[in-house]
Amino acid sequence: MKYVVAILTLLTSSLSTAAVPIEGWYSSLYGGYVYLPNNIKNTNAGVYLSNATYRPGFDAGGSLGFKSTPMRYEGELTYLRADVNKFNADFIRQTGVTGNSSAFFAMVNVFYDFRSVLPSIQPYLGGGIGYGWVNAKLNSNGPTYALGFSGSNCEFSYQGAAGLTYNFAENYALTLGYRYIATLNANELGKFFQANLANVGIVYRFEENRYK
Repeated sequence: MKYVVAILTLLTSSLSTAAVPIEGWYSSLYGGYVYLPNNIKNTNAGVYLSNATYRPGFDAGGSLGFKSTPMRYEGELTYLRADVNKFNADFIRQTGVTGNSSAFFAMVNVFYDFRSVLPSIQPYLGGGIGYGWVNAKLNSNGPTYALGFSGSNCEFSYQGAAGLTYNFAENYALTLGYRYIATLNANELGKFFQANLANVGIVYRFEENRYK
């Protein structure tokens, strides 16, 4: 019990003494979990492909931005990937399935940082626009015959984001957030590409002598 009290005391102390975040230029690195909905609805060589589902995937990326309270503006690069779990060909579930869906996004974002809910924790909301290159590869060995599909798009994309920033120092912060990212057109894959991301990240603020 005394260990729990000590941990809570330390956490409360760190929250109450956390510094005010610095304005100006910053950079961030992040990564986490990706969930991809079905993104295939395509007829390939006379075979109708659909109902692709994916195993939990991952993403990684970074950003460079400028903070001017309460707004933030940034450019962002993100890579994500998830391996295929199953898909249908002519409405028949395939066996011996392999493949993946991956994407690379370059986005320009705007965020709004709300007032701190605790001395060091700020909620945020934001969104962005940009371009995404997406690719899908599906292969199977049955149940009737082997088949394969590969398709890619380069499309205008958009995203929405929400989360929390923990400012544990003037020039450092941790983030926890959710992002939804999607393309506007379907093209070769036959469906809009969509991804749900749950990320953790670290922020470094360069201008240590500029304060809010």
